[in-house]
Amino acid sequence: MEVISRVLLQLTTTEASSTTVHAQEQIAEEPPNQILFTAVASLSILGSFIIVSTFLLWPDLRTNARLMIVFISVCDFLVASFNILGINIEKKLDNEICKLQATVNIAAILSSFFWTLYLSLYFYLTICKKITVRTERVTMWLFHVTAWGIPLVIALVGYELNAVGNPHDMVSSGWCWIKYSPTKRNETIIWMLIAGKGWEILAYIAISVFYVLVKVKIRRELKCGFVPGSHFLTLKSVEAAKKADLKLTLIPVVFIFLRIWGTIRFIRFWAYFPEPVAHDWLIILQGIGDNSQGFADFVLFCLFTNNIRNKFKQFIPICRHYPEKDPLLRNTNLCYGAVD
Repeated sequence: MEVISRVLLQLTTTEASSTTVHAQEQIAEEPPNQILFTAVASLSILGSFIIVSTFLLWPDLRTNARLMIVFISVCDFLVASFNILGINIEKKLDNEICKLQATVNIAAILSSFFWTLYLSLYFYLTICKKITVRTERVTMWLFHVTAWGIPLVIALVGYELNAVGNPHDMVSSGWCWIKYSPTKRNETIIWMLIAGKGWEILAYIAISVFYVLVKVKIRRELKCGFVPGSHFLTLKSVEAAKKADLKLTLIPVVFIFLRIWGTIRFIRFWAYFPEPVAHDWLIILQGIGDNSQGFADFVLFCLFTNNIRNKFKQFIPICRHYPEKDPLLRNTNLCYGAVD
C-alpha cells in the first residue's frame, strides 16, 4: 500500500506540475507579450549602444566609473539580444540554440550584476575612503578578473553539466535559462541561485549599502561647507554633489525595481515547487524589467547627466542656441564624473 501511495503521489505531482508548466508557458509565449518583451529588449540594445558610443566618441568622458558603466552596457546588450533570440525560438526540444542562449545569458547577466555592484563599491572607495591612484588600479584589476572570470566559469560549468535549457518559463518570461525538472527540486533551486538569483539578491543588498554610505558621506561634507580638505570647495561642486546625491538614490532603486519581479517569481517557485500559481502580471513585469536595464542605464547615465546631455545638444541644431543657463550646474569635481 505504501508503494502504491508513493506512485499515486508522484503521478498527481507530475500532472499538477504539467498543468502549471503549461500555464506559465502559455502566458509568456502569447504573441502580444512576446512583441512587448522584444520591443523593450530592443530599446535596451539601443540604449546600451549609445552608452558605449559616447565613451568611444568623447575621450574627455573616459573615467574608470564611466568605463564600468560601459561594461554594464555591453553585458546588458548581450542579455537583451540573446533574450530576443530565446523569446523567438522553439524551446521544447532543448536544442543547442536554446542552451547557447541560456549560457550566454547567464554569463552576461552575472557580469552585469558584478559590474553594477563594483560601480557602487568604486564610488564608496573613491569618495568615502579616498583611495590612492595605485590602489585604484589594483582594485580595477581585481574587478576585471572576478567580474568576467566568475560568470564565465559558472556559465560554462552549467553548460557542461547540462543544467541549462528549457525552463518552461517557471522563472523566466519566454527565454531559456536553467532547465526545469519537477523531480529535481534541490538541484534546480541550487543552479538558479548560482546562475543568477543568489547574486541578484546579494547585489540588492550590497549596492544599497554602498550607495547609502556614499550619500551619508556627501551630506556630511555638504554640511561642513567650504572647508579645507572637503571635496566641496566651490559652488559648482556643491551643486554637482546635490545632483549626485539624487542619482545615488535612483541607481539602486531603479535596479531593484526592474529586477524584483523575477526575484519574486523565484521565491514563489522555491516556496511552492513544483507548482507555483501562474500570475500574468508577474510574468509580464519580469519580461519587461529583465529586458529594461540597458535602456534604464541610458536614461540615468546619459539623459540625466549634464556632460552627456551637452554633447548630445551639439548634434541637435535647435538645442545649440540654448546652452545651460546656470554655469554652476557644470561639474568640475572628478569624483562625481559618472554620477552627476
